[in-house]
Parts: sequence; C-alpha cells; structure tokens
Amino acid sequence: MKYMFSFLVIVTLTIISSCNVNKQATDRSGQGTTQGDLKNAQSFGYQPLDPLPVKLNVVEYKDTTKNKYVPYNRRVMNSLPDETIRLAIGEVDVNSNISFGTASIGYEKKRYVVILDYIKFETKTKSVKINKIYDKNKSVSDTITFEKINSNIGRPDAVVPVYVGVGLRLTATIEVKKGNVDLGNLFALGAAAEANKVTGTLVIQSMGISGENVSSLIPMPSEINTTTIQNAVMALASIKAKLYQEEVRVTPRIVGFYNNIGGGSATVNQFISTCLSADDDGIIHEIK
Repeated sequence: MKYMFSFLVIVTLTIISSCNVNKQATDRSGQGTTQGDLKNAQSFGYQPLDPLPVKLNVVEYKDTTKNKYVPYNRRVMNSLPDETIRLAIGEVDVNSNISFGTASIGYEKKRYVVILDYIKFETKTKSVKINKIYDKNKSVSDTITFEKINSNIGRPDAVVPVYVGVGLRLTATIEVKKGNVDLGNLFALGAAAEANKVTGTLVIQSMGISGENVSSLIPMPSEINTTTIQNAVMALASIKAKLYQEEVRVTPRIVGFYNNIGGGSATVNQFISTCLSADDDGIIHEIK
C-alpha cells in the first residue's frame, strides 16, 4: 500500500509539474502556440509508440550465489536500469497524424492526445541518415531514414535514443468543444469534461506486461471525467506494484524514442517501418 501511495504521489506531481513547465513556455512565447501549429513546432522530444517487437538475447542463467534462485521476470526487470514517468501531448490533424510538442493549451474545435507513460527501460540507439531532395523548383527538403551502420553507409548524421522496456500507459483522446483547455493536467481535463468543454475517451494500456492479475486490473475504455481519471491512476499503481511477481509476464518492447531530429509524423512512420522491416537487424536487448 505504501508503494502504491508513493506511485500515486509521483504521478500527481508529474502531471502538475509538466503543466507548469509547459504553461511557462507558452507564456514566454507571448502567444498560445500549440503542438498543433505544425509549421512552428515539429515533433521534437519524447515520442511514445505503440509497443514494437525487440530481439531478446537471453543469456544462460548462472547462479553465482549458492542456493539462490532468481525468477525470470526479476532478471528481465534487472536488465532495465532506468524508470521514469513522462507526459506527452499531441495534436491530431484532419488526416489523424499526431504532432507532439511542448505547449499544453488546447483550443476550440481541435483534437488532441494526452499520454501519461510509466516506463522501466534501457536506452538503445538507432542510426539516422538525412538525405536532401531537390524538387523541380530547386527547393530543398530533408528525407530521414533509419539505417544500420556498416562500411557502405559510413558515419550517421544523427543517433536517436530508443527506449526498450516495459511500462503502463494512460491515453486521453479528446476534442475541445469550447474555449481553451489546460491539456497538461489530467485532473483539470476531467473537470473540463464535466463542464462539457471537452469530450473524449480514456484508455489504459500495458506495454510488455501481461498475466491474469494484470488483465483483471485494466479497466474498459471510458468517457473522461474526474472519477475515471482517478480510477485509471489507481489501476496503474496496482499493476506497477505487481511487476516483480512471478505470475506476471514481462517482455521488453520498444515503447518510444527521443526525437532529436524533427520531421513530424513522417519521421515516426519511418522509424516504425524500419523497426518492423525484415531487412533491418533490429534492436537487441540482453537478459542475463
């Protein structure tokens, strides 16, 4: 119970601090530029992904301490040295593309996705080549491709951090019906929904975490209000408390990456295609 309470406190503080930082960034700009302003705000920063497969290299387990048994799921968790809670906010355009950014103000008649991630992870890398393409008007655009390094490719133009691990995700998909809405605070979103300023749904997703004890704790998708948000955060805390139990299965996945090259949704789609390509060597995660 103490462990669960600590997680709830951390989640609440993360939501509040993210809200304050994003609001300050918006205030300094002098205008409410949101991540929906695609011309002025490309998708830099944390990019959450639906879980993608990763190649696992399970090293033969050797007991270095006599009569000491280490469960497989604990070995997996021990191979993921870092953990964090991240808040990502994206605007959805008419083609259902999502552009993530730093501001947190939602505007009337716009659609948004607000994602709160808890992830336990190890950081891997993916190499990037940026090729310049000239059209008939001699204007230049950059085409970003994710490639493996070999003698033919040479040095990469950039190296992108990739997060491999397990985690839990709370996703709010909303449409602002009237006025402006603070997207950086999930509890404020619930209040806005009850005031009929926004409509939307709330979904909880496990990433690389499964088992009977997990499935029973994941609530069905529901409309956004303060009660469903509170219940969702409680469910996240309950599942997190079970991660080291033997009956819970944990399988590392690619859960996101840090976009340090821009490019918007085209970059994200290229990254996903590369990870799923049979021609790509893929990202390998070792479990000792």
